[in-house]
Amino acid sequence: MVRRSVAPVALTLVLALGAAACSRAGGAAPSAPASPLASGAPGASAPTPVPLPSPSAGAGGGDSSSGGDSSGGSPIAIDPGGGGVPAPKPTMVAPAKGLTGIHPVQATDLQTAVNGRDVAVKVAWWSGVEPCSVLAGVDVRRDGDTFTLTVREGSAAAPDTLCIEIAEYKATVVDLGKLEPGTYTVTAVGQAPPVTVTVDG
Repeated sequence: MVRRSVAPVALTLVLALGAAACSRAGGAAPSAPASPLASGAPGASAPTPVPLPSPSAGAGGGDSSSGGDSSGGSPIAIDPGGGGVPAPKPTMVAPAKGLTGIHPVQATDLQTAVNGRDVAVKVAWWSGVEPCSVLAGVDVRRDGDTFTLTVREGSAAAPDTLCIEIAEYKATVVDLGKLEPGTYTVTAVGQAPPVTVTVDG
């Protein structure tokens, strides 16, 4: 399992992903959190999701960025191809340590950005509220030119904590690193449609 630290190029990719998200606000999101899938095989490589800077630190649970806010679902964008169905803007989160009950969750959307040969992926999913539902990390498995992402969550709550059932739309950014020139496919465990990305020489 490989972990990569945050690099300036990754932050540039995050900004590019934010611009791409505004231009194509994804499809209609599920109305409730997806149930966890059975645990899959561990990835051969697991880059650490890139934590994003928070312009409003302390404004709510979890980390946020310019691409989201602490409310978890506001503001919203209207999907131009979905008949006016609101598409929530995810709250950006970073992984935490020391969680219990870690399990995979279903991703609902993938977006890629390329800066030279460095590729980053923003993955989004429906979740519960913290501290009961916290990002543990994203496993990345590579098979040739295909990357498969598995988002994993756990709990940071004490055993007697009462968890309220409120759905939150969350996202994080995974840096796939510098890739050789070519076309790659990125998939994820869940309903997120696969995406392709081309790296020029």
